[in-house]
Parts: sequence; structure tokens; C-alpha cells
Amino acid sequence: MSLVPHVDGPRLRAFWHDQIAADFRDFRFTWGGFAFWTGVVIAAFLIAAVVTLYFLDWNQMRAPLSRYASHRFGRPVRIEGDLNVDIFRRQPHISVGNLFIGNPAGTPEPQAARIVRADLEFRLWPALFGNLVLPLVALERPDVRVLRTADGRSNWDGGDGRGGWKLPPIQRFLVREGHLEITDAVRRLNFIGTVSSREEAGGGNAAFQLAGDGTLNANKFNAEIHGGPLINVDQSVPYAFNAEVHSGPTHVVIDGQIAHPFHLDQFGARMSAMGQTLSELYYLTGVTLPGTAPYRLNGTLKRDGARYSVADLTGTVGSSDLHGDLAVDASQNIPNLGGHLSSRVLNFDDLGPLLRGGKTVSQAGAYLLPDVALHTERLRQINAEVDFDADAIRSRDFPLRGLSTHISVQGGVMRLKPLAFSFSAGKLSGTLSIDARKDVPVTNVDARVTDIHIEHFIKSDDKPLSGLVEARAQLQGLGNSVHKAASSANGVFTAVVPQGAMKKSLAEWAGVNVLSALGLTLAGDRSGTALHCAVMHFGAKDGVLASQQIVLDTDPTRIDGHGTVNLKDETMNVTLQGKPKHFQFLHLNAPITMSGKLASPGLGVDSKPAIAQGAIGAGLGLLSPFAAILAFIDPGLAKDVNCAGLLEGAKGQGAPVKDSAVNKAQAAQPAR
Repeated sequence: MSLVPHVDGPRLRAFWHDQIAADFRDFRFTWGGFAFWTGVVIAAFLIAAVVTLYFLDWNQMRAPLSRYASHRFGRPVRIEGDLNVDIFRRQPHISVGNLFIGNPAGTPEPQAARIVRADLEFRLWPALFGNLVLPLVALERPDVRVLRTADGRSNWDGGDGRGGWKLPPIQRFLVREGHLEITDAVRRLNFIGTVSSREEAGGGNAAFQLAGDGTLNANKFNAEIHGGPLINVDQSVPYAFNAEVHSGPTHVVIDGQIAHPFHLDQFGARMSAMGQTLSELYYLTGVTLPGTAPYRLNGTLKRDGARYSVADLTGTVGSSDLHGDLAVDASQNIPNLGGHLSSRVLNFDDLGPLLRGGKTVSQAGAYLLPDVALHTERLRQINAEVDFDADAIRSRDFPLRGLSTHISVQGGVMRLKPLAFSFSAGKLSGTLSIDARKDVPVTNVDARVTDIHIEHFIKSDDKPLSGLVEARAQLQGLGNSVHKAASSANGVFTAVVPQGAMKKSLAEWAGVNVLSALGLTLAGDRSGTALHCAVMHFGAKDGVLASQQIVLDTDPTRIDGHGTVNLKDETMNVTLQGKPKHFQFLHLNAPITMSGKLASPGLGVDSKPAIAQGAIGAGLGLLSPFAAILAFIDPGLAKDVNCAGLLEGAKGQGAPVKDSAVNKAQAAQPAR
């Protein structure tokens, strides 16, 4: 007989249904009870979390943390040593051993950084809300390698060009036996240095120090940065630092303050720089500057994000003073340079390196127009809008008074528009452009000369010519040097002297009136004769200027010419033939020649026509002694030049001839 009572299934289910229903009828909800049990659950969870964290072997987290960091930063990250985390401090502490940070895919070298040991402290409460604050960062023997390839890819921008990383606020930053290596193919920089940061300065040394050397653009390079201890960093208290850089003859010193040592996007400093040419600063700054004479400059350097500025710039370039303000906006792929520069006194010789790429005369080659390659490709690396003016100009060869120009660089095209030189009377104005969008740059020159006295350009005390010159040159050439562009030049050149004077003896010699010219010369006569007009017109093709018209009209003589100026080898060959307007008893048919190098042309006489003239005279002398003289007699049938027509034609060719000059020439035209 069984001792356990038998209960069938349906009766048992009914029993429990009635019991649970009775319990729910008796239940009453209270907020106090809810809070109690919620607190119990949370406390249990926290206790479990604390116990888990306390007994957790953090080395087991190395692999997942490494995978997360690798994905987050777009490069391999590995924790190869011990990982220890102590969260049971007022400020939790993390210690990482042998931390490896690699380079993005496609980088020629695998390593970006390796740190033997890294210790970090962070504030827990701000971290829970996504605000990371680091009271301590201590690095032992960090080996950091900064890399940029020739095509512009770098290992500091995540490999995607989106910009560098920003560090969170750090209160204490310590580095022991740090190693820094920089390889920048764009700037042609190779640098190896040491980094240290101690809690206290001692032994005459700063608490923070970065020092090293290497090469920059094949020049020996040395850099040192010094600062105070990186402890108790307060953003409200500026951090003082100084830096000194040597690169060949370039020497830069910076003494300034940073609002926060780990926020390098804002700082101000006094800066001084000196060197052989401003173009060499490109490798330090990335800003394209022209070749110049040796310089020494000072100014106030500021950075505000991607904007860099130099205010109160003052100093010298060569023997010229320089003042102004410059600013660079580097927020775009191509930086923008703007500003205004001026000189009180500009030495014209200091402009020479602009054409010679910063080279000296001895380095520029044998050509008058230098054949030194200009860095025109850099025009594709910057946009610029800069004004420059000079109040006064010192020049040994040209009577210049001032200079004014606006320099624009946009999309690889540089324009100097307007470009204006002023003289004591008259000016040279125009535009200059260099299109460097292709490998072979295209240079265009459109220059006008107005109201310039020709006698001011004649060094001799005895001025053979006087009068106002009007001229225009329109030339286009190909090449990355001044000489190459000139050697391929196509275009036109026109010059006129609407009215002036010529030394009378020179006019007679030009007409080869031997007796009159010899008499005037022996008598020391310096009187002049009217130069009714002079017109020269050349057409340029492939670097050779061929005369289309050369005419000078004086009272006694009409002078016609022809010839070429070869810009490829910088030679000239021009012949001037004088034709007397009046009877000459003794006329020698001997054209005047100007030939040789442009830098030092020779003045001579073409003897072939005179020899032929002499042969004719000798032949006539066989008939009669008096007949021999006939070959040397000129009836003087040369006609006056139609100056009004020539000036009007020159005006149509682009020469800036005033209507008044044409009208005067028309009025002075003798009746025919």
C-alpha cells in the first residue's frame, strides 16, 4: 500500500492556478520596493564587475584591444609586452609594455613607433562621458619614425590625408631616452634626434629638450627645441619655449609661447631668420618664395589653426630694406599666401637673383639672360596675392625711381599685373605671366615704355642722342629659365623717338660726310641737329629678332638700317646706312655696323662698299684725274622721312605713341 497520496494532473494544475491568483490579489506595488530591488541588482552587478576587474588577467585583453586600436587608427597596433590596469586608484593607472604602432598600408617602412613602456593615468569620471583627461603620460625609450613619401603620403594622417591626430589634455608629460627619426622626401629632410622631458630642469638644461641633426635639401641640418617642465600644465598659463634651426647658411631662431603645449595649433613667437636666399626656406616652411640676395629678417610669428602669419616683418634683403606682413592659410590642399611688402630703398641689383633662381652672377652662367633653371613647378604648390612697392631704387645702369607690382599665383599661373617701374621722367609698365601648369612653362611679356629720356641711359658725358622714347614689347617664350624663354620667343618689338636731337657731328658721320664730320670733330663741336623721328620695329620668331624697319631722320641725314638680334646666342648684327639730304663733295659709302655679343657689342665700319666705291673711283681716274672724284660726290637726293606716317604705323604696331606726337610730326612735315 502506497504511503504517498495520489493526485492526478488536472487537479494539481487547478491547485497552483488558484494559489498564484491569490498571491497576485494580495500583491501591492511600492516605489520603495522597486528602488530596493533595483539597487540590489545594480550593486550585485557592480560587485561582480569589481570582482571581475580585480581578478582579471589583463594580458588576455591584449589581442582584442590591439584589434580595436588597429581598426580605430587604420594601422597595425600591437601590445607585445605586459598589460596592467589598476582602476582602484583615485586616478586609474594603465601600464603597457612594448607597444608597437605600425604604418598604414602601402608605406615603405612597417614601423611608425615602438615604446618600451608607457604609463598613463586618466580621470575616471570624465572618461565615462567621453572626455579623456590624462594627468600623466610617461614614455620610456620611445622610438618614433615620421615618414612622408615623394608623392605626399605620410604616416601621421592615418594614410587617408584627413589630417593629424590631436592629443587629449595632458598634465604631466615625461620622456626618457626618446628617439625621433624624420624622413620627408617632399622637403628633402632626413633628421635623427633625441627627446627628453623631465620633471625639473637642471644643470643649465631645460626640462624639455629635442635635439638632433641630419640633412635638409642636401645641406647639413641641425635643430634644437627647449622648454620648461611639462608638469602642472595649465591652459591659462602660456608655455614658453625656444627653438633654433641651422640648415646650411640658413639660420632660424624662434622665442615664443604656446597657449597649451599639447595644442600646437595656437602659438605666438618672435622670429629671426637669415640665409643666402629666401627660396631655401621652402624646405622648412613649405611656402614657395623667390630667389633673393642674402637676407636677414625679423618678425612676429603666429599660428591660429591652419593660418600662419608674420607681422611687423622687418630686415634686409641684400642691401635693400624690407617691411610688411605676410599670412599663409594652409587649410586647403594648396596653401594661400597673402600680404603686402615694401622697401624704402631698393637696390636694383638685389632683383637679379629673382631671374637667376637665387644664384649669384658667377653661378648664373655665361649668358646675359641667365640660363639657371627656375623652380617654376613650385607655382603649382601655392596660391598667392601679394603687393610689393619700393619708394626709391638705387641702380648703376638705370635711372629708376620706384617700383610697384601685384603678384598673383593661381592654379600654377603667376602674374605680375601691373608691373610698373618709374623713372625721373616716364615709366615702364606692363604685365608678366608664367604659366607653369605644364612641365614646360610659358612666359608672356607685355611691356610699355613711355616718356623716357634716351639720354638718361647713355653713360657718356657727351650725349650723342636725346629725346623721349616710346616702346612696346610683346613676347612669348617656352622654358624654365629666362634664357630658354628668350631663345624661343615669338612676338614683336617696336620703339620710337617721336622727336629729339642728335649730335651734329654724329649725324654727319652717319651720312659719311667725311669733310663736315671731320671738321666738326676736330673743332670739338657739340652742337646738335634735329632728330625728326626714329622708328625701330622687330619681329621675333624662335628667339631671333629680325628688323622690319629701322629709320632715323635728321636734318642732314636719313639713316636706314637692317639686321638681327639673336637671343639664343645673344649676338647682334645690325647695319646702319646714312644717306645725305644735301650735296656732299666727299661722301664715303661705308655703312656703320654693330655686331658681337649683346653684353659688349662692337661698333665698326663695313668697308666693302667703300672698297667698291674706291675701285670705281680708280677706274674713272684712268680716264681723268678729276673723274676719279666723281665716285665720292653725292648729290644729296635723300628724301625726308614721313615721320607722321611712321609714327602712326608704329602706334598701330602697339607702340604707345601719343596723338600729339603724330600731329606735331604731321605739322612739321615739309612740303614736297
